[in-house]
Amino acid sequence: MKKLHKLVFKTYVGPFLVTFIVSNFLLLMIWMVKYLEDIIGKGLDFIVIFEMIARGSLNQIPFSLPLAILLSSIMTYGKLGETIELTAMKSLGVSLTKAMRPLLVFTVGLAIGAYFFANNYLPYSNKKLSSLMSDITRTKPELLIPEGVFYNNLKGYTIRIGKKYRDKSIADVLIFDDSNDGKGGFVAADSGSLELSKNGNYLILNLINGNTYKLDKEKIRPGTQRKLPFVKNQFSRNRLIFELTGFTFEKSDPNKRSKHLKNMSNSDIAHHKDSLELKQKKEAFNIVNHLHYKYFFIEDTTFLRDTVTAFSYNELIGSIDSIEDSKRKIIQKTAKETASKLKRKLEVEKKNKQNGAIYIGRHSLEIHKKYSNSIACIIMFFIGAPFGAIVRKGGLGLPVVIGVLLFLLYYVLSTTMYKMGKKGDFDPIWGMWLAPLILSPVGLFLTYKAATDSSIFRKEAYKAVIKRLFKKK
Repeated sequence: MKKLHKLVFKTYVGPFLVTFIVSNFLLLMIWMVKYLEDIIGKGLDFIVIFEMIARGSLNQIPFSLPLAILLSSIMTYGKLGETIELTAMKSLGVSLTKAMRPLLVFTVGLAIGAYFFANNYLPYSNKKLSSLMSDITRTKPELLIPEGVFYNNLKGYTIRIGKKYRDKSIADVLIFDDSNDGKGGFVAADSGSLELSKNGNYLILNLINGNTYKLDKEKIRPGTQRKLPFVKNQFSRNRLIFELTGFTFEKSDPNKRSKHLKNMSNSDIAHHKDSLELKQKKEAFNIVNHLHYKYFFIEDTTFLRDTVTAFSYNELIGSIDSIEDSKRKIIQKTAKETASKLKRKLEVEKKNKQNGAIYIGRHSLEIHKKYSNSIACIIMFFIGAPFGAIVRKGGLGLPVVIGVLLFLLYYVLSTTMYKMGKKGDFDPIWGMWLAPLILSPVGLFLTYKAATDSSIFRKEAYKAVIKRLFKKK
């Protein structure tokens, strides 16, 4: 039996590592496409890019691991079936379920490890990653001023350079001061040079032969329709220095994102959820008390019927009619306004309670997401191993394509239900367990068919049936 375990593991390890690396890389590329515009052209250091890729890769493990288990299981047992090794095992009294046992134990270990990874280390990595991506998004594109284009990424200024040369000299320069609603004036120069300060925090423009145009505020008369007079100053040489704020990458404190649900462990999420539920109950109790004391509710005195003073209908009508029309209108108006105000207040409180319930539901969503992703590893094994044993085809062929399609079904269902649960459109617990519940019967069905030597996916069996039908005719 130990030799059997070694054979199965030896056949499994290679495909598992390859499919895990490839699937993780593909999911990483899909994730990076969303941030491509925020990354390109910002002059980021290699260390920053490496950290982003490394932490992004870790973020894909909850999905890349089930995919790797599915594909490697298909390839492993497909190869064992193709080389008639599964048949040899059965002839020796080793059933398929026994042949699956060593890898099942290994897969269960992977699933448990995946949960602890997602619960203990991944929140810390996500905290670092979300902080890093926020810093990258906030960083302005690298300072590249193209020719003949009005460049306005410098705060408060717009620059146009007519011609740029390799020696960093420039020609036909226009600089507009955008302060004071664009009335800050402008500078025009025939030529000059462009350089950065040693620390890279300032842009220095050395201008040659130009003019500075500014508004003469002393000669402007408020309310007049006359053209605003400019003051023109000619210069042979002029130096302008611009502060480059936001162009350099600066790291922020990742601990500021510790309260995000993705950056918390299940125990922290559960504790936060309990505190929110307690807070919501207190708020509901306070609202009821406020309504009771602010708006007078008549106490039910029906149980005191023997002590109630009886009034006739005519007496009551007389007391109402005795109120003056002006006072009655004021009372009615006040009552309507109070009722309308109370209605609006209750609608706001109802909306707040609904939003609070959705946010509390997100806590359950994140908790069950970690469990369902781990269980998915076991389900994918029960789909891949028997499917490979049935088709008896190893390598990258049609069985692997079918496996990828099954995983895409799981991936689309999981992400869709996660988004719906996050918005409150679907129950968060059912949302996270719907995909595993749908695929579990598929795994059980395939395991049963493989254990009973079913030929459901073998084309030879269908060819034999067709031949028999034609022979009968």
